[in-house]
Formats: sequence, structure tokens, C-alpha cells
Amino acid sequence: MGGHRMHLRDIRHRWPGRLATHRRALVSLLLAALLGVAAASPVTAAPAQHSPQPGTVVTFTFDDGSVSQTTGAEVLQRHGMHGTFYIISGAIASPGYLGHEELRRVAEEGHEIGGHTVTHPDLTQVSPDEMRRQICDDRANLNRWGYQVTSFTAPFDEVDDDVRAAVEQCGYSSARTMGGLRARDCPDCVAAESMPPADPYEIRSPGMLTRDTTVDELKEAVTRADDSGGGWVPLVLHQTCDMCGPLAVSPGVLDEFAAWLHDRGTAVRTVHEVIGGAVAPVHRAPPPQQRDRPVNASLEQAGPDGVPLGWETGGWGTNTPVWTRTRDAHDGEWAQRLDMPRFTDGDAKLMSTLDLGEYALPARKGQNYSLSTWYKSTAPTQLAVYYRDRVGQWRYWAAGPTFAPAQQWTEASWTTPAVPEEATGISFGLALFSRGSLTTDDYGVRVNAEASNDSACRDLDWWVPRRWLCL
Repeated sequence: MGGHRMHLRDIRHRWPGRLATHRRALVSLLLAALLGVAAASPVTAAPAQHSPQPGTVVTFTFDDGSVSQTTGAEVLQRHGMHGTFYIISGAIASPGYLGHEELRRVAEEGHEIGGHTVTHPDLTQVSPDEMRRQICDDRANLNRWGYQVTSFTAPFDEVDDDVRAAVEQCGYSSARTMGGLRARDCPDCVAAESMPPADPYEIRSPGMLTRDTTVDELKEAVTRADDSGGGWVPLVLHQTCDMCGPLAVSPGVLDEFAAWLHDRGTAVRTVHEVIGGAVAPVHRAPPPQQRDRPVNASLEQAGPDGVPLGWETGGWGTNTPVWTRTRDAHDGEWAQRLDMPRFTDGDAKLMSTLDLGEYALPARKGQNYSLSTWYKSTAPTQLAVYYRDRVGQWRYWAAGPTFAPAQQWTEASWTTPAVPEEATGISFGLALFSRGSLTTDDYGVRVNAEASNDSACRDLDWWVPRRWLCL
């Protein structure tokens, strides 16, 4: 039987699917940088002794807002230092990320809170309006929670002229990049950023810190700046924990490096302390389009990585989904096939894109939705529905009845209960939760004028734990 729940594979970093290949390529590239040294070529010699250069400033920046960053904040706090934490506002209080109380505690300890979009998309691959929603609404969320936000960094370090302009228009006074300072892959780059930077919307850094980063490498980044007459060295961190991921820096490494900076008198500042300036008013982005049916419902238009435009692959658990664009279509020329050769738990599904309105359908207060798709499968399948809340976070909502395997094209349809009060958008897909194959095509949505939970309750299998729908 099917089971659906919110999981990191569904919500994290935009969340499922289309950007996975791009992100892996970016990470692989940056792992070759000085601060992401490959394990095969560690630096073992300690740097020469240097006196601190009065003009050298180090900034610790933390991307994403993962829960382990509380450890990083505590390490810096012990040494009287503060960092800049770039937050994905749509991920706050979701598994693996900071909760609201943890985020507030980080800010109250003196750390800067910056913006990192609502759902962490590649901003160069979305529409201009969606891009502005991601940037402006993220800052608006953080401002509404009580934070004065002036600093930004783009997901995956993907920036073009339009993104840069939107960052400034949304009220940010700076944007940090990954790279541009001297590193293993850029030996001719300058050792430090200037203060103030020549371009506050392209603040350079030596790249990302990783689990292979050593204290000596961090010291060398600082002493290189000293030897060049000083300047700004912004460091890019993600997780702060031992052996919990490739982008995780050990708390011990961070603590030893911070102690070294403190003992030698090197200045540590937040991004805003270096950039300065007033806090700009909050700017709202254009609202999403109102529509009553999915974009590219027949899956005819291809998107990145072979996934239909306006759709993305998602799921959770331990399994091995294989996605194929196929001409075995119900209507038109194309459909999407999912094969699951190995399965332990969880599911996989094609869903309308979990975004802020470019593709996701708007949710209308108090209404319910008749959802449908045509399918062929060798295993049972089930409709799963998610909703977007007012912050922009996507949440699991409900699952429909189980549909039997079908050799011929068969329509799966279900009417949802009334949409949750806080919902601003919905997304849905047909899930495969066992070994087998599933091909889908021709997705449909009908908005019902009068919401009623009766039909949703009648259609649910007896074992589905959704009793609250029927109250």
C-alpha cells in the first residue's frame, strides 16, 4: 500500500529533480578549488608564520540554513565572532533545517541573517517573474519574521544580469558569489576581495569549504591576503558537523581556525558590517498567474534533463527510480515513464513543479479539486497532493485511493478535500511505491465551486490515515 510524507527528497533545494545534475556538476567543479581540496592531494605543510595585516578581514558565511549551522554559530560565539547566515525561507522548520526558534537564537547572538531565495531554484532557469518572487518574497518572509536583511547569495552560484538586477531591485545591498579569489583552480586570481568591493553584487570568495578542508588551508587563505596587503576573505560554509556530508566542515576545524584568528587579532566581520548602508524597504514581486489547469498537461514540451517542462521528479525513501521520456503516449506524441527496478520503501512520482507560481497551480480558499491523469502500470499507484503555504514552503497534504495495475491506458481520478486554509498553491502526481513501472500522460484538474469532504472520504481506502478529512 502507498504511503506519502514530507521528506527532504521532496522539499529540499527546490526540491526534487531537475537541478540535480547541474548541482552535482557545480559541486564537483568547486570541490577542486583551494577550499575544497580533493583528498588525493592534501596540504600537509603548515603555513609560514605571519603577523596579522591590519587591513585583512575574514567573513564566515553559511548557506541554506541547515540545522547543523547552530553548531557553527556556537563555535563563532565562543570566540566573540559573528557570521552571515543565508537562509532558504521556504525550508525553515522543515526536516534538516533550522526551526524558527533556532533561527531567532542565531540572530539574537549577533549573527547576520541574509537571503537565499524561498525554494532554492537555479534563478537563471526560471521566468523573470518567478525569479523576482524567489528573491523578493524570501526577503519579505525574513523581514516579516523580524530580521533586517541586506545580504544575498544565489543558489548554485548561478547569476546573470537579470538576476543581479532583481537582487538590487528587491532591496539587497550585496550578493556573495562562490569563487573569484585565489584557489587551486584559479592560481592567478587575486588573494582577497577589496573593501569596499568593486562590485557589491559580485563579492568574490575562494570557494566552498568541504569535509576535506584543513585548518592549514584556511590559515593559508588568510596569510595570502596578508601578504598581498590585506583585503576581504569571505568563506563559504554549508553544514557544520563531523562526516555528515561532502559540504560539511568539522566543528573541530572551525573551532581551531577561529581560535587562531582570535589569537592573532585578525578582524572577523559579517557581510553587512563590511558593506554597510541602510536597510531598504521590502519589495513585493508580481503575483503568480491564475490558471485552472496544469502547464504542459500532455507532457509534449521537453524540459531540462528530459523531464517535461513545468514538471519535476520527486519522491522519498530508499529506491532507484529511472525516468524516461517515451513515445508510448495516451494522446499526442510523448508521455513519461518511471521504472523502479529496486525498492525498499518510499515512492517516486512526476509532479507539477513545486515553485512560487510559474508552473504550480494556485489554490483557492475553501475549494476542492478533481485531479486526474491517464496511466499504465505493472504495480498499484496512487495520487499524492502537496500544497504551498503562505511562506512558500511545500507541504504534503493528502493521498487518494489506490489504483490497480493497468496494461491499457486507464484514467486515475480523485476529488480532494477542501484545500487547507493556509494553502496558496497545489501540486500533484501519480506515485509508484513498489517495484514495477508506471507511464503517465494527460494530467487534468477541475476546480469545484462547492468544497465538500464527503466524496474524498468515500474514495479513500480504509487503511489511509486521513480520518480528520471526514470530521
